[in-house]
Amino acid sequence: MSDRRDLTPPGPSVDEVRALVAFVDKTAWWLDDCLTLPGTRFRFGLDAIVGLIPLAGDALALGVSALTITRAARAGVPRGLLLKMGRNVAIDFAGGLLPGIGDVFDAVFKSHRRNFELLRKAYAPMLAPLPPRRRAPLWLRLAGAIAIAAIGYGLWQFVRD
Repeated sequence: MSDRRDLTPPGPSVDEVRALVAFVDKTAWWLDDCLTLPGTRFRFGLDAIVGLIPLAGDALALGVSALTITRAARAGVPRGLLLKMGRNVAIDFAGGLLPGIGDVFDAVFKSHRRNFELLRKAYAPMLAPLPPRRRAPLWLRLAGAIAIAAIGYGLWQFVRD
């Protein structure tokens, strides 16, 4: 019997997949889901808040996304999946640059959560069930409420004048 070797590169190990998915889930939670708009079920994260800083906020979110894709590539995630993740990041970055609506786009599109879902679906057999979601720390919820109030006040002043 001949020794046939598979010429395709090996995929990520179970431990690598679990560590990667946990990292992407935590990143998505902080950037896309950690806060709730008061009185609604709409969730948003620090990406939408930091995005209020012109260009710098979008660049910061792009850097975190690049780190995520780099970690995925080092873990051995297939190229096709990396391209889908990159597409989500490119759409989020381009949408975030739109004047006036870019921050709303960041809050709605949620590229980090989309990338988490791509990884979760691709590696579902290797993953344990997800733990229940936790709430954001009180200081972060207060900061989010203050940011929302400041935006609302700014819009009210703009419309009033």
